[in-house]
Amino acid sequence: MKSETQKAISSLDFAIAECTRPSKMDDEFTLAEYIVKSKIPRTTAQQNLDNLVRSGLLSKRKISIDGSLRNLFKKTC
Repeated sequence: MKSETQKAISSLDFAIAECTRPSKMDDEFTLAEYIVKSKIPRTTAQQNLDNLVRSGLLSKRKISIDGSLRNLFKKTC
C-alpha cells in the first residue's frame, strides 16, 4: 500500500475513534449540572466556572449534546 493511502487510512481511523469515544467522561460536568447541585443562579454559576478555568483549577472542552454545543468542565491535576 502506498504511504499516502496508509496515512489517509490512519487519519480516517483516528477520526472514527474520536467521534465514537464517550462524549462525557465520569469526571466531567456541565454548567446545568453545576447549577442544579450548587443551587445558584445561572449567571453566577457561569462566572464561578469561568474564574476556575482562568485560574487553572478547571479545564473545559466543547462537545455536542443533542445537536447543541456544550462545555464540559473537569478538575485539572
